Amino acid sequence: MYMQFVILSFLSIIAYIAGFVLILRVSPRLLGVPFDEPKFMGLAILDILGAILMFCAVVVTFAIFNGAFPVRVLDFVFLAGIFFIAARITLHSFQPPAHLLRNSHRISRIASAAYGIFLLVASIVYIVQLFTAK
Repeated sequence: MYMQFVILSFLSIIAYIAGFVLILRVSPRLLGVPFDEPKFMGLAILDILGAILMFCAVVVTFAIFNGAFPVRVLDFVFLAGIFFIAARITLHSFQPPAHLLRNSHRISRIASAAYGIFLLVASIVYIVQLFTAK
């Protein structure tokens, strides 16, 4: 039974890393694609999948170990990583680099920035719930 907890913990850490890499690689590509193209939807789906993988790692580790304090600290680190990734996405969407600015579309930048803001809010809310839940 304890071996299952170890395996699930490692799988959740791998899922977190996969989501982290997925968001870092896919989010900048959203800026150069018009909002109404199918490619934008495919990239947005990959971006959302990355966020789901990252948040699932937090939920799985919290649930497996019943919210023990060391796991709460680990989940806080995970959520801080989500916060910094979301802040990077948002800032990059509001002010893309000069080489992306001429190829970017305004509505794509707005959608990507809104996604980053929602991730920021979700990570902040979950951090607050992490340490106030009993």
